[in-house]
Amino acid sequence: MMTQRTRRTTGADFTEKELRYLMERSLGRLAFVCSDTQAHIMPVLFEFDGAYFYLSGWNLKYSERFQDVSPNSKVTLLVDDVESPTRWVPRGVEITGEAESREKGNYLYVRIKPVGKTSWGL
Repeated sequence: MMTQRTRRTTGADFTEKELRYLMERSLGRLAFVCSDTQAHIMPVLFEFDGAYFYLSGWNLKYSERFQDVSPNSKVTLLVDDVESPTRWVPRGVEITGEAESREKGNYLYVRIKPVGKTSWGL
């Protein structure tokens, strides 16, 4: 009898190349609009489990920017680089999604549910 492996998926439907690229990285840029109605973009470290992106940090709980993240906040996470320092070959994935702050005990983190994506150079 054959067993079928199940992969967790989201609305973004990542390709195998996109999944591999995202799993091998941890630095991205997050764009969102805060309560001051100003757009912000900031570098973030992330973890990706194949379905959701997770942002955390030792001072996230005290960050004014992340305190503004309400349920279903629209965000864009950009993960990109150049393939080689000697050749200009840009590649990356832009993920649009819904972010929400979550707390587990005294630990605050942001979870992003991907709803769309665009990739290049992979």
